[in-house]
Amino acid sequence: MIIQVTPREIPRFWGAIKFAAVKVEEVEEGKIAPFAVELLHALLNEKAQCFIRLSDDRLLNAITITRIRYNPQTDEKYLYVQCLYSWQIVDDGVWKRDMAFIKRFARSVGCVYIGALTKNYRAQDIMTNLGFEEEYRVYALKV
Repeated sequence: MIIQVTPREIPRFWGAIKFAAVKVEEVEEGKIAPFAVELLHALLNEKAQCFIRLSDDRLLNAITITRIRYNPQTDEKYLYVQCLYSWQIVDDGVWKRDMAFIKRFARSVGCVYIGALTKNYRAQDIMTNLGFEEEYRVYALKV
């Protein structure tokens, strides 16, 4: 079962949310505090959204963090998937049910599409199986 965590419920799940976001975004040790403060602020002020998947016995299985963004190139509002983390390997059917829920949320807030960035191969596989298509490749050169 997937549910959206309300701002009032964020403190209850904060430890797991922070863990998942730091892990997915590969935040360096010295940068965790400012990263976590910004994320917590965004979740409490509904600038970011958190969805969780619970098992039948109400154990936390997965976390998805999203943000509503605006694409100035296409003049469209979209839902950006910032974090997709699962403690358990599940079949594609479970991810498809989760994404159907998140799609309904995206439509309800006026988003035209769902976007994501990741360098994690398993997340790429999940997104491809869910119907995401690659649009850009992002490169970085350290200076």
